[in-house]
Amino acid sequence: MYVLFFKKNTNYGDNMQLKVSILKFIISLLSSIILAYIVIYYISYHQENSQIIMSKKSIIIEGKEAPRGRIYDKNGILLVDNIMTNNLVFNEVPDVDKNNVAIKLASLFSFSNPSEKEIFLWYKDTHNLSTLISPSERYEIKRRTISYDELINNKISQLLNSLSKEELNIAKAYSLLNSGYKYQAKIIKEKLTDEEIIKVISLNIPGITVETGYERYYPYNDTMRDLFGNIGKIPKEEKELYLKNGYRLDDIIGLSYLEKQYDAFLRGKKAKYLVNPDNTLSILEKEEKGSDLFLTIDINMQMQIEKIIMNNILKGKKYPNTINMRDAYVIVSNPKSGEIYTMAGKRLLDNGIFKDILINNINSSYTVGSVIKGATTSVGFINGVIDPEKKIYDDCVKLKSLTPKCSFKRLGYLNTVKALEQSSNYYQFMIAINLLGKNYAYNMDLNVNESDFRRYRDILEKFGLGIKTGIDIPNEQIGLIGQKVSPDLYLNLAIGQYDTYTPIELITYINTLSDNGKRRAPHLVSKVVKNNKVVWQNNIDVVDKVEIDPNDLEYIKKGFYEVINNPAGTGYGLMNRKLKPAGKTGTSESFFDSNSDGNIDTATITTTMVGYFPYDNPLYSIAIVCPNVSTINTQNEYVYPLSYYISREITDFMFENVIIP
Repeated sequence: MYVLFFKKNTNYGDNMQLKVSILKFIISLLSSIILAYIVIYYISYHQENSQIIMSKKSIIIEGKEAPRGRIYDKNGILLVDNIMTNNLVFNEVPDVDKNNVAIKLASLFSFSNPSEKEIFLWYKDTHNLSTLISPSERYEIKRRTISYDELINNKISQLLNSLSKEELNIAKAYSLLNSGYKYQAKIIKEKLTDEEIIKVISLNIPGITVETGYERYYPYNDTMRDLFGNIGKIPKEEKELYLKNGYRLDDIIGLSYLEKQYDAFLRGKKAKYLVNPDNTLSILEKEEKGSDLFLTIDINMQMQIEKIIMNNILKGKKYPNTINMRDAYVIVSNPKSGEIYTMAGKRLLDNGIFKDILINNINSSYTVGSVIKGATTSVGFINGVIDPEKKIYDDCVKLKSLTPKCSFKRLGYLNTVKALEQSSNYYQFMIAINLLGKNYAYNMDLNVNESDFRRYRDILEKFGLGIKTGIDIPNEQIGLIGQKVSPDLYLNLAIGQYDTYTPIELITYINTLSDNGKRRAPHLVSKVVKNNKVVWQNNIDVVDKVEIDPNDLEYIKKGFYEVINNPAGTGYGLMNRKLKPAGKTGTSESFFDSNSDGNIDTATITTTMVGYFPYDNPLYSIAIVCPNVSTINTQNEYVYPLSYYISREITDFMFENVIIP
């Protein structure tokens, strides 16, 4: 048996002293931490309050407009830059005679006409107003029967028409000198020439200096100029919105398209200065250049396609019945990402000069015809009314009280693929009638309502047809959605002859079809870069999905392949077949204002085309719209195949110049 005994502790006093020492150390440490926290908090609080007090007591102003970010194409080629300009600037100086300064400036420059308010300001500040008042009027003022201010305003109003051009010019210069806050520099005139600078300096006008500013520079001149957009002062109608978001009324902003859409990135940051008691300035924050945009556009492809459009319009003008043919649009895209590689639009004017109208790709719509039959065939598949292998005989549809509606010719027996290959209208009419739960019968009464149209439009919208695509520039418009309901228009809707669509809607549609029903928003900007770092990148997320069986979609895609590659196809030869393309053609009756009098007065033919390649791994897509290529008349039925020639030349160019794995 073992017994353990504990030894009695003989160092109790020493242990107690150790514990007390540890406790004192902990208390001291905690006190130090708390004291340090209080000191840090006090300093931070003091600094914060000092800044608040300084901001309340001091005047902080901003410097001149900082340079905006540059814009590059997808390969880093510069498309929009800044160049320095020389601006005439006025800074307040003690005891300056602003009227004398205005007189000297008016002797050098012609300014815009002053407003009535500006004239009143100048006249009241620089003239002896007592000379305008007669003794009797002075007496009435004393009696308070008339108002001094009202009398003076009436007197000046009577003098307005008698002021000379020189006086009006002085009045405008004077108003510019007095604009804004007293301590702010005022830009009197922008973009001075070297000769103007020499003249200004030679006069040694008090408070007047020449300072550098910036303006946009476009190395490719008018190419894509509208797409880039404009910059300028905040419009009056939008000033409240911008003021709420921290802008100043004299800020330069993006006014349209890419400059407006990406203004928050492109805008530079102005320098900030503290106004000292002696009116000198101390810099608080340095100026920063804006961030750079990198577009999805390939500028070399863009310029080549623009050249192809213009050359083929000029060639077509040599053929009959092309009097109203003047426009063409082309978009080239990546169907898997929605990136826009080219967005082109050209119009031949009466003087033989071409005008760039590429922005019509997002805000002008057209009746596009059979190109949308991929989407309308999907309506049939999704609603279960198509047996893709069953053949039906192409014929005409005759409804009660309506003339027969047919394909462009009798096409024989067709299944789904053949119907698309040869662009059968009859096949689409049968889908539309079956969707109503009916079988076609000659001279039948086809009752339809809005919900029947909506059944089509709901699915077409999944493809991007009839809705805003979400492209990353403002002011996108959608085509016209027909409001009338009738059996005839219902069948027209099924073959692309009722609602209208924009070219950007068409490219979104063909992208969605080629990418197995996945719809992405098309976009023009890929990333934003600041100081060589990517600060923002455009995502390529799927925004919608066409819920169609993949096997059914393959029938449609096979039909599109046969359109281009089968000699019987309506688009045979339309695209370079070495690219392994697929696509669809369209022809439609359209109407436009031929003499610009505001009346839609002329019936014409519009041709369209959509396609993609390679068929088994789509890397490129294309949409072409050629309005008014032929005028409908009884003398000549010739239709110049403008879309055919444009498509073929573009795909030949791409076969030679792009790498297809």
